[in-house]
Amino acid sequence: MVSKEQIERIKNSVDIVQVISQYVSLQKVGSNYRGLCPFHSEKTPSFHVNPTLKLYHCFGCGASGDVIKFIQEIEHISFQEALQKLGRQAGIEVKFSSSQSGKDEYVEYLFRVHTEYRNCLRKNSEVVQYFFDRGFNDREIEEYEFGYCPGGSKIAYEVASKLSLKFSKAIRYGLMRKVESGYVDTFENRIIIPIKDDFGRIVAFGGRTVSNREPKYLNSPETPYFSKRSVLFMFDKAKKAIKGVDFVVVTEGYFDAIAFHRIGVTNAVATLGTSLSEIHLMKLKPLTKNIILCFDSDDAGKRATMSTLKIFLENDFDVAIAQFKEKDPDEVLRKSGADMLKDTLKKALPFEEYIVEFYSKQFELSTTSGTERFLMQLRPWTRLMLSLKKIERYENLLRIISSKTRLSTAQLSEYFKSKAIQRTKFVKTNLPSDEDYLIYLYITREDLRREISKIDRSLIREQTAEILDLLENNLDLSEFDEETRKYIFDVMSKIPPGDSLKIFEDIKKNFIRKSIEKRLSQIDSKLAICKDERERANLLRERLRLISSLNGTGGGQSGA
Repeated sequence: MVSKEQIERIKNSVDIVQVISQYVSLQKVGSNYRGLCPFHSEKTPSFHVNPTLKLYHCFGCGASGDVIKFIQEIEHISFQEALQKLGRQAGIEVKFSSSQSGKDEYVEYLFRVHTEYRNCLRKNSEVVQYFFDRGFNDREIEEYEFGYCPGGSKIAYEVASKLSLKFSKAIRYGLMRKVESGYVDTFENRIIIPIKDDFGRIVAFGGRTVSNREPKYLNSPETPYFSKRSVLFMFDKAKKAIKGVDFVVVTEGYFDAIAFHRIGVTNAVATLGTSLSEIHLMKLKPLTKNIILCFDSDDAGKRATMSTLKIFLENDFDVAIAQFKEKDPDEVLRKSGADMLKDTLKKALPFEEYIVEFYSKQFELSTTSGTERFLMQLRPWTRLMLSLKKIERYENLLRIISSKTRLSTAQLSEYFKSKAIQRTKFVKTNLPSDEDYLIYLYITREDLRREISKIDRSLIREQTAEILDLLENNLDLSEFDEETRKYIFDVMSKIPPGDSLKIFEDIKKNFIRKSIEKRLSQIDSKLAICKDERERANLLRERLRLISSLNGTGGGQSGA
């Protein structure tokens, strides 16, 4: 434990106003200081700091305490960690008893292992060349503290032995594993990226293969001292810059965040293969409300962008989205250079423009049905903006949608504010159709949803496609009109229990057959007017191949 005298010495050695001012903009009001509370959303300042009493109090949410409590709450760290942080600011060394040294032992072990991994990298010219090929120079390899764990390495075992650390602990920490011949390092044959906490201490490793070995990336496991939900990669280096420029660049991967730091954009961080958590948001909120999302440009990255965007909006952040021609920021830097990467940031789209562009590419807006489905996808976003009272952003969204659809903002406002979604009437049948099964399976089998989403919507009845769009967007069934709800309940009740997986496989075959038949029809139309012999030959070959495939799905078509 730490003595009361040492705690009081630290509290008396730091200025509570100066400490809190690093996170909150304070104004002097009489003998107190006042600002917007960092612990809840407010527009009128109710957060007060009294330098005489060395206490803070929020009259809005009730948060209160001394400078140590403030650092604990704002940084989401333990009492001991807050005390150490303030001790460093005051130039006072904080000493804990052995009962408090669990994390110190963990951090020391990772630090020692990492030191050896760095030495291994310096000695391995092939791995150094790997970094050179990615555009890094010697200075950057040292600056970002990369390491390398060789094949068959027992470094983690050897360091644990030197520190008298129980091997069972070293295994739990995720640095080594037991094999028949003894122990080997978990990260063997991987380059090592150190993951640090807010104070710059190594709390985990990221390991990237330099070959085609799977998985491509391997992270340290969760431990009592490391959680992905509480760490943002590069945050220890970025937090000062984030506050200075008043925005943060949020990326998906280590090398994406590093790419920005390499070109001087030092306000970039990365999530660790997980979605943003409340703790991540609480770290960012005192520093800025402005976000630029820089996720991958592939389908998975776009889905992550949309889900992350929603989280930020719900927590009152202003968000823009950078769009990349290449897969990710790291690839942009390597292929197109620093200027292109910076330019991509400058051209980031406000979220209203992004979601309209995102959904408009999925539908044919020249048709009524396409426009209706497009608007249905946007409906939850307009509801969210209205619930958050973001009226200016809502009105801007309406103007952008209007420019895409030629509907007036008044018409759009009336549509989005209506209570129920009006749907096309459904034809009732006693026997469930393939479309009925798709809806049933989407609702009841979460593991099949991704596969169902891949089915070509042009092959599905329009009403079914619209319902699937809404279900994919997590729209509550209560927002459907009464007739649509009745249809869904009817589907759920008339489909008997059965082998869902087999049913879905049969349905997939049916849609594959429909897709082939659709393509055959297109080929026949082209053959009817095609005069080029080479093109006709290609079309006929494709037709024969498709008919062969069609026979394999249980379908059949005459003619060849």
